[in-house]
Amino acid sequence: MAILVLSNPLPSAPFAAALRQAAHGIPVWTELDNPPPEAVEAILAWRMKSGILSQYPNLRVLCSTGAGADKLLGVDDLPEHVPVTRVVDPMQGMEIAQYVVANTLHFTRDMALYAEQQSRAKWERHRVRTAMQCRVGVMGLGAVGQAIARAFLPLGYPVGGWSRTPRMVPGVATFAGNEELPQFLSQADILVCALPLTEETRGLLNHHTLAQLPRGAFLINVGRGEQLIEPDLQALLDGGYLAGAALDVFEREPPPPDNWVWSHPKVVATPHIAAQASFDTVAQQCVDALRRARDGLPQPLAVNRHAGY
Repeated sequence: MAILVLSNPLPSAPFAAALRQAAHGIPVWTELDNPPPEAVEAILAWRMKSGILSQYPNLRVLCSTGAGADKLLGVDDLPEHVPVTRVVDPMQGMEIAQYVVANTLHFTRDMALYAEQQSRAKWERHRVRTAMQCRVGVMGLGAVGQAIARAFLPLGYPVGGWSRTPRMVPGVATFAGNEELPQFLSQADILVCALPLTEETRGLLNHHTLAQLPRGAFLINVGRGEQLIEPDLQALLDGGYLAGAALDVFEREPPPPDNWVWSHPKVVATPHIAAQASFDTVAQQCVDALRRARDGLPQPLAVNRHAGY
């Protein structure tokens, strides 16, 4: 019985190599090996299409290669008895917070402007916006969202946070539920999306919500690309209402070469690199999930299918 890596569009070889180190005798295959379907007990994948899982009658667990498992949950042939697990890497929250802080400082300290001036050998100083003038709002106060919020506190930025249900985070002004979302948005000069993808958050960043931000606000999306209506963001940037955006996730990954995000002067676009779980961590947690499934033990990293995370 074996583990199958179906990580497309991510390369399968690094995952397979790490799994072979962690699995201690459990065969590890990739899609190139054409394994016998009845031998597959665990699948490690980033996304899944309907009609694939039904080919594996002895599947015990479906493991995500990342912290989110939303791209695995929507398939029609996912058996009810097969748990879906996600990766929990204690370093991911810190790495995503670093990405968010870096882009915030790049924006609030006008580094793009100074880079443009440098290209023209122009020496001109501009008034610095203090951190107290740049309010940060974090959407999603799970482990990642809280890591982002805490990272700003020693830098002097006022921080607010919004979540579906009430959360308490020391030093952070918290808001919860749809009724408090407008108040939260109105106080976010830097809006950071760190939400999981669910039916409630799909398309949440649209013209209506983004227009509730203060004029001149900046958006950072490290959640999921499907949460943002990209044409709505483009319209608000082109119309001058929003000042810019840093996007690490997209509705389609990678975006096609003619997508406007690649060339828009107000957009920083990165290829889903805000944080990347180590191959060793992904592999060890996948092997642990398989062993727990074999022994009939609870899965601490299992996704709540109803909640979507």
